[in-house]
Amino acid sequence: MTGAAAAPTNTGTTTNTGTGTGTGPGTGAKGHEGTSGLGDLLLNRMTTPAGYIGTTPTGLIGRSADLERLAAVTADPDAGLVTVTGPAGVGKSRLVMEFFRHRGTGPGGGVEVFDFAQVTDTSVAGLMLRQLREQCYEGSPAVRKALERVAAGKHTLLFDHYEDVADDLAPLLAEFRRSCPQVRIVCVGTTRLGLYGERVVRLGPLPAGDPAQDAPLSAVPAVELFVQCARAVRPEFALTAENSRFVLALCRQAGGLPLAIELAASQITLAEPDLILERFAHDPGALHRPDHHPYSRHSSVGGMVSWVLARLGTEERAQLVRLAVFQGPFTMRAAAGVLAGCHGADHRTMERLIDKSVLVPDDGHGGEVRLTIPHAVRLAAAGLLARLPAHAALRRAHAEHFRRAAAAGTGTGPETRADLLAAFDHWREAGDGGAMAVIARALREQSPTAAQALHCLRLTEEALRAGVDDPRLHAGALEAAGELALRLGAPPARAHLTRAREAHRAARDEQGAARCLALLGEEAYAAGELDRARRLFEEAYASGAGPAVIAGRQVALRLAAVLRDAGDLPRAGELAMTALGAELGRDPEGGAGALLARYVLATVRWSEHDSPQARALFADAAEQIGTLPDTAPERPECLEFLTVTLARWHRAADWQRVAATLALADHLRRRGGRPRPKHLHDRVAPVLAAAAGELTAAEYARSRRSGPDLGWQAALRLIPAEPPAPPSEASADVRSDVAATLTKRELEVALLVAEGLTNRIIARELGIAEWTVVNHLRKVMRKLGCQSRVQVTRRLSA
Repeated sequence: MTGAAAAPTNTGTTTNTGTGTGTGPGTGAKGHEGTSGLGDLLLNRMTTPAGYIGTTPTGLIGRSADLERLAAVTADPDAGLVTVTGPAGVGKSRLVMEFFRHRGTGPGGGVEVFDFAQVTDTSVAGLMLRQLREQCYEGSPAVRKALERVAAGKHTLLFDHYEDVADDLAPLLAEFRRSCPQVRIVCVGTTRLGLYGERVVRLGPLPAGDPAQDAPLSAVPAVELFVQCARAVRPEFALTAENSRFVLALCRQAGGLPLAIELAASQITLAEPDLILERFAHDPGALHRPDHHPYSRHSSVGGMVSWVLARLGTEERAQLVRLAVFQGPFTMRAAAGVLAGCHGADHRTMERLIDKSVLVPDDGHGGEVRLTIPHAVRLAAAGLLARLPAHAALRRAHAEHFRRAAAAGTGTGPETRADLLAAFDHWREAGDGGAMAVIARALREQSPTAAQALHCLRLTEEALRAGVDDPRLHAGALEAAGELALRLGAPPARAHLTRAREAHRAARDEQGAARCLALLGEEAYAAGELDRARRLFEEAYASGAGPAVIAGRQVALRLAAVLRDAGDLPRAGELAMTALGAELGRDPEGGAGALLARYVLATVRWSEHDSPQARALFADAAEQIGTLPDTAPERPECLEFLTVTLARWHRAADWQRVAATLALADHLRRRGGRPRPKHLHDRVAPVLAAAAGELTAAEYARSRRSGPDLGWQAALRLIPAEPPAPPSEASADVRSDVAATLTKRELEVALLVAEGLTNRIIARELGIAEWTVVNHLRKVMRKLGCQSRVQVTRRLSA
């Protein structure tokens, strides 16, 4: 349907099919004088191809939550005007097209699409809109009739790419809403209209992967989009171990912006991802596409950036260039600290930049809003900033702000890593080793991967070489270098930690010296020197460092693990119970420390004897260990202990799963950057050799390859499941006064509590409800005069 013949329909989704080329009556200002007003302008001049809402060659990726948000907003009867906004190239039109293509507009509704990108001369369209607005103010019956004609029978009117005529379109839409309140209006563009009652759905770039998470690379939305677009031009393309890191780096270089990702993927016909990344990093604006896109006005990243900058006012552009000193997301607090105030008029300018999607807001930690400049736009603005005289002063203020934040330990979350690195570069050039050390310390908390930890170690060592005058800061930098080297299994760990301990003593920091002593114990443990590790941990424990937490674990707990591996199981169990009691004393609900204490206790119990209860205790602890981050060192150790103990008790039956489980442990160790301790490596090697002997070469290789994809629960199914022995058999060893005080069931519960089992596993052991276990335990505590599970254990073992 075209022009006045475009009769609306009340079923399904409808679009107009006019060419929108700007020919015919009403093209120029003079021609406009003879038009029929709004009806001619909208029904003849700005209609989109039918393909705007139709079949698409690819699926929409990573936008499920955004579609749900749009659905929730449009479902509200009071949402008469909905604006879908976001940065240029983020995929706004694509999202809205997908929404209406799959969901329609509800019963009895249709969609009429007006795409201003199809207008050759937007200045003419703006003039026509202004004249119509004047007619609206005059209350012209012809205008109202035209409004009703456009809206007759329609449920939704969709206006896309309206940025160039936003100032003229907004008042006309306000009149439209007054004249036709039954019609819903959806606008799609980078700029908010600013009308009363406008509901805004803001889109952001696609997630490009979190280094701290171990999600499959193919499930990262930005990577998934790259692969989909690459296969559109090269069907055989696939992620491999060789190219995956370059694809991920490409997506991050693109800032997760779909347009940039699509343009980068389109180059796959001529180059591999590593070469595309090199070109993209050198000149991101050079990425372009030769063909026309049905729902995007941009054909290159450079063109998109120029389009964005051209639509900014002088003050807006100047403010954007100054803000480009930030490398990543920033808060208003940070902006005020770096830009010397940033109040009053600057605030209003930043609000306009947000309205134009040049600054993208996002709720940060603690509810403080973070602002992000789209990556390609920031790079262009940073290039302009580098040529300004104020660049050096802004860079110095930026570095000083992040030095202060790092020293205070506030405002330096993972999202500030790029800014901290930029600040480090400034202080390196200034030769300030103390400031470099402060920044490196903050970066250490944001280095979950092995590559990041290695980079942070090099920065810390560089700060030490530059010279750190403050004694405590110098000792802390040495300790940080030692801890990072220890985590990576690097040789300098012992030297750094020994010097750090001496530096802490010289600075009269006994707690710091105790921490280094415990870290030296960790270094000895990793080297397989169990006797030296035991001596160091015992010295740290005796020096009053017992309650201190080293890398999230108590010294007593680490000493228990060393004694367990050295074969002193009775004392290892005693220390594990002590650590568990201390953790429950600080947190009755039991946090991560209690979880780790239960795990060590479970490994000691299973090492002592192979009983159903010991295996059940280990299974429960291992299941909880599986909830820790993938980079936690206890996760691979748990799997390795499982396979070694199964082999020790001759209970290894599924050798394919044993081999896969150890491969999963290897994967987790690489992920966390922590090599396997030597003594544990010596125990794992015979298990792998036994698996290789039990399996064919093909089975063994297949099992090892499948390891990284093995689920945690699948690995734990290696633990044999047998009916538990009746716990009442142990009651003969209990003091007669305790046995006489408790009922048979209460005694059973008390004995299992003494074994370190949780309420859940006790319930499973006894075949009763967990709440029943809680009630029995309360009665036990009351009868025995105990206040905690630890006291119950001590009473039974007295």
